[in-house]
Amino acid sequence: MSAHQKETRTRIPRTIRALAVPIILVWVAYTAAVNLLVPQVEKVGMANAVSMSPQDAPAVIAAKRMGQKFGESSSDSIAMVVLIGDQPLGEAAHRYYATLVDKFKADTKHVEHVHDFWGDMITAAGVQSSDGKAAYVQLNLAGDQGSTEGNHSVDAVRKIIDDTPPPAGLQAYVTGPAPLTTDSLEASDRGMIKMTVVTMIVITIMLALVYRSLSTVLLILAIVGVEMGAARGSVAVVGHLGLMDFSTFSVPLMTALSIAAGTDYAIFLIGRYHEARQNGEDPESAYYTAFHGVGHVILGSGLTIAGAMLTLR
Repeated sequence: MSAHQKETRTRIPRTIRALAVPIILVWVAYTAAVNLLVPQVEKVGMANAVSMSPQDAPAVIAAKRMGQKFGESSSDSIAMVVLIGDQPLGEAAHRYYATLVDKFKADTKHVEHVHDFWGDMITAAGVQSSDGKAAYVQLNLAGDQGSTEGNHSVDAVRKIIDDTPPPAGLQAYVTGPAPLTTDSLEASDRGMIKMTVVTMIVITIMLALVYRSLSTVLLILAIVGVEMGAARGSVAVVGHLGLMDFSTFSVPLMTALSIAAGTDYAIFLIGRYHEARQNGEDPESAYYTAFHGVGHVILGSGLTIAGAMLTLR
């Protein structure tokens, strides 16, 4: 054995090579377990979502303190229910508005305060459009924007609107910061599936053009699939056990990083292995050469990504 072979055939790559089959089986079994025994990470994320507002920001602190001092709310979630009519709003619109306000006030679990300005002749003009065809009521909801409780509160308001049909010629809409945040989270969740599919298609085409080998392409895709499944499942387990709260925006970010990292690291290893084989090395020597040349690069890259994600707390 040459000095170069002694240098590259260290304990870690020798152990990994000797236990290759058990290691693969353990990772496949782990990936299957964490994805089958707990809900998918998207559902866990929605059930353990944190507020999208920076709770230490002066504006948020001031808004919450103001709500508490005035006895209105303890959160930063604000929603608007807008009534729009084909004609200037009349008695029927006022009756419908009063019905909604009564239902909002009755739902103390989700609605902390109702700013009933349109129901008072003195303040009605302040929440009605100049042409008289639109008016709104402001709601302070339970739970901060983007949190699980806040999203449930938005859904509760929308259900009240859906269950209370307006009179002819009148429409009711739910808008405001809290509903916008909830809609953004749902759109992000729906878009992640499309993003994942498109990304995998692009990666498959790129690998096919570069390697021109079906077996190599399938190998890399299998590596990426197991790695992404293990990452998503691990995060789902941590969230399901209540050990960590996270925003649903973090789920698409994690999925994208998993696909990118898995693809890059697989290309690093296979590319270095092919290079060694082209230089005349046998398969075993090429394996050690690839591990010795790329292992520290993968470790450094992974730690860099982990460190960058740590700063996003």
